[in-house]
Amino acid sequence: MSGFGEVLTASVGKLGPENVLDIEAAKKFITEAGDSLLFLDVQDPGSAKSDSAYTASLGTLFYKADPNGPAPDEKITAQHPAGPILVACAAGGQAKIAGGLLADYGYTNVKTLNGACINIK
Repeated sequence: MSGFGEVLTASVGKLGPENVLDIEAAKKFITEAGDSLLFLDVQDPGSAKSDSAYTASLGTLFYKADPNGPAPDEKITAQHPAGPILVACAAGGQAKIAGGLLADYGYTNVKTLNGACINIK
């Protein structure tokens, strides 16, 4: 891959374009998932985030999301393999890359919010 655009395209391909949601579709997914949802914000520390999101920066997600890795995050890995996860960031790019990574790691019920972060509770 030669640049950010190619990384995004590959990530969406792994995730499936149908799993990149606008706000209305995300709200429906949130309602359907109920209390089992992990709403994950992958922005860097210090970024504005949704008050209701669990945070793990994209840079740390590589090891936090790996159930068998060196430093798994219990809240994230509890969703492996089929628990519902909605990934967000400010503009959508980091969320899509994170969604592709989660798909690589075997998570099967991952959606990303396309370019917004919302409060869900």
